[in-house]
Amino acid sequence: MVRKYRTLDASETQVRQFADKAEQFSSAMHVAFDSKLWDASVSNGVHAVILMANALTGRLAGVYYADKDHGQAPEFLKQIFGPGASNAKEQMARVLNMKAVVEYEARGCTEKMANDVVKRVDRFFSWANEQKPG
Repeated sequence: MVRKYRTLDASETQVRQFADKAEQFSSAMHVAFDSKLWDASVSNGVHAVILMANALTGRLAGVYYADKDHGQAPEFLKQIFGPGASNAKEQMARVLNMKAVVEYEARGCTEKMANDVVKRVDRFFSWANEQKPG
């Protein structure tokens, strides 16, 4: 059974915009990490994977995940890309698990948390780059 997700149509222009924004957030994640701004690094990493996933699913399927709760976004990505996206789904899910900590909790992220997110975002982006047409 194919699960239904709240999605929106994605134009070619939107796909490019999502990808460009994802790259910006990824860059900002690295700058924040190098500056020891752990919360900012994690927050930028969360946004980077969401936007890159939107670009990827928008390009392949013409739609992107549009629910306010991104908890199911990794499964949506895997549904669009198939079993070959299992590792990417896991990387994305682990990054998104940090969303609540960085955006809604009073406690701050640690260097270890930020380092983990940076590595996972980089892995996700590496996979994403492999998905781009030749």
